[in-house]
Amino acid sequence: MTEIYLAKADGVYEKLEKILYGITGCSKEILRTENGKPYIEGNAVFFSLSHSGTHAVIALNEKPVGVDLEIFKNKTHPLLISKFSEKEQCEITDERTFLEHWTAKEAFIKMKGGTIAEYLKRLEYADGKIFVDGKEQNCNICAYVLDYGIFSVCTENKRTL
Repeated sequence: MTEIYLAKADGVYEKLEKILYGITGCSKEILRTENGKPYIEGNAVFFSLSHSGTHAVIALNEKPVGVDLEIFKNKTHPLLISKFSEKEQCEITDERTFLEHWTAKEAFIKMKGGTIAEYLKRLEYADGKIFVDGKEQNCNICAYVLDYGIFSVCTENKRTL
């Protein structure tokens, strides 16, 4: 089950360390993969964090997890949207739906420990599902709309497609 913590961006790493201490019972050094994904030795718990503006979100799970948060800024993103698939472009009607697509993609990439450069052209979020190179991915994705922004959480799914 995914645990979600909303926080202020300032001090989010300290909050994460306290949460991890509560779960593991001891202080754990937060390490980073080559691509910058944070983790702790032993994978006792998987976690991801994201911050935008003054807000942050932390997601924890017993399986790999990714989270991405974006703040509403009343912006259109025509250049980015033009890079999305035709199906995605049809689903994007406003800033909220654009950010739902964007955060879903980012959360998936973070769950996988990848990079935007590695995945962006290959990734599609359509009909509430993630696809890589046209193949549906075995993951759960959920978007949460807040009054100030939106965040998505992606976790591995052990079921087979």
